[in-house]
Amino acid sequence: MNNNLEKKKEEEKSTDEAGDSHRLTINRAAENVLVRAVERVNDGYQGGKVNRNQVAVWAIQRFGENLADDEIKEIRAEYLDEFSAFEAVLRRAKDSGKLPIELKTFIQKQMGLEEPLKKKSKKGLQNNIINDDVSTSGD
Repeated sequence: MNNNLEKKKEEEKSTDEAGDSHRLTINRAAENVLVRAVERVNDGYQGGKVNRNQVAVWAIQRFGENLADDEIKEIRAEYLDEFSAFEAVLRRAKDSGKLPIELKTFIQKQMGLEEPLKKKSKKGLQNNIINDDVSTSGD
């Protein structure tokens, strides 16, 4: 009878949680980690039994609240979509009217064009020149 009471309480809990629920699909590796976490939480715990959903929700809420800038950068790097990033760079270039030099160079190389001719730089004044007073009065 005690098992029936526990099952009923757990069903009520999941019904309450399911009222505002969303599905989340995880890969096999994440599933394995989640199962091990649930086993560790339940090992020696006599105050009830937690399920995978409860541990996952708890972990996501804690992780999201304490997400550091370097973790955000790491997530972005791991899931970078190069095409979306390229479209964003292109959109900014169109808005500003300026294409980054690296992108210009890349496009020219892709089109089989040589690097653009570089402007000749003007020679600056040099310090190693002697500036004498040239006068025509004494000759």
